[in-house]
Amino acid sequence: FISNIKKILNGFIIKFLSILFFSCSQNLAINSKSELKVEISDRDILEHIKYLSSDELEGRYPGSKGSDLAIDYIATDYKRSRLSPLGSDNYLQFFDFTNQKGEKIRVPNVVGMIPGTNLKKEYIVIGAHFDHLGYGGAHSGSLEMSSSAIHNGADDNASGVAGMLELASKLSAERKSLQRSIIFVAFNAEEQGIFGSKYFVQNSPVNPSNIITMINLDMIGRLKNLSLNISGTGTSPVFNKILDKTSAKHYLNISKNPEGFGPSDHSSFYSNDIPVLFFFTGGHSDYHRPSDDWEKINSKGQMKIINMIYDIILEIDKNNERPEFIEAGPKTMASPGRVKLKVTFGFMPSYTSSEKGLGVDGVRSEGPAGKAGMKKGDIIALDGVKVTAKLKDQLFIFNKPRGCLSTSRDERGRKGNHEIYYR
Repeated sequence: FISNIKKILNGFIIKFLSILFFSCSQNLAINSKSELKVEISDRDILEHIKYLSSDELEGRYPGSKGSDLAIDYIATDYKRSRLSPLGSDNYLQFFDFTNQKGEKIRVPNVVGMIPGTNLKKEYIVIGAHFDHLGYGGAHSGSLEMSSSAIHNGADDNASGVAGMLELASKLSAERKSLQRSIIFVAFNAEEQGIFGSKYFVQNSPVNPSNIITMINLDMIGRLKNLSLNISGTGTSPVFNKILDKTSAKHYLNISKNPEGFGPSDHSSFYSNDIPVLFFFTGGHSDYHRPSDDWEKINSKGQMKIINMIYDIILEIDKNNERPEFIEAGPKTMASPGRVKLKVTFGFMPSYTSSEKGLGVDGVRSEGPAGKAGMKKGDIIALDGVKVTAKLKDQLFIFNKPRGCLSTSRDERGRKGNHEIYYR
């Protein structure tokens, strides 16, 4: 009888210890999970872009139902990444906006933050606009003005938002190692005149003078030949060294533009003496057209870019000295919005071409360039003089009242020049 009792007790003890061990193991697994290193995934990038550029979101025009769905998606992802709300209404920072119908409505930016440690009163802002052109139409910015199809904006700028969300997830998991606080802003109404970023800077939830760098992700989903365009490189003397180091590590060929002002949200920060970096994989024939869809995204290429930007953030953060601001180019332009990317002669300029002239990324067959025989891949020179590689000078050509463009076609094995006269 006693031996039977011992067996029962031993069995009970073993079972109890097993349950206890299993319970502890589960807690350890849960605790370990929170400390696990998060990796940036091309699969996750593509899933973000697929949803944000789906027909369900109807082109994400500010104030639309599709825009509201995008806002909910971004805010939910912020919460999942344990970002602290930084808006006036949870993650939302509302501002006034006048829509295509002339109605004044309230639309929000989506703002969250990872608190820093010993330098938590200094901030690095990571931004990407989430709005697009809706169904297009007159005065929408669409390059197919007669089309009423949904402009899904996969590259412009679901790609940038996807990159921002991936960075938020990875940096949040490593928050204990961050000196400075990192603010993530999904800007609204960029396409209509960078209204969201202007409002954020003018009504910042933190002291703008404590924002040490702004990093802007806009159209980063079409990486070709490992060529990446980065603007704002001259807005701080520390940037070139950091960019050279990180681009070499990730085997990316970077084209630098020192100027801080350009056709996107970083301009709102540069105009307020904040160093900026703007990442952009280049123009293409789907820009501001219904054909800018997720199937054309290079998600593996975008993953390389985001990993590089992650390293840039860490390089800036680990330096106890904040990046010094240097004025690099003008702080204003004649008209708001993304006017510098609009097509004038029926072709899309290449922003990452390594040629000394201006590369051509796409040609509209019915436009002056197409009728003159210009083709994708041509290199443009002005009156026989090669165009400077500086982005501002390249785009200045299109504002000339009259003149002649000539194209060299050696790249395709056919020598000769084609001239396009305009007035």
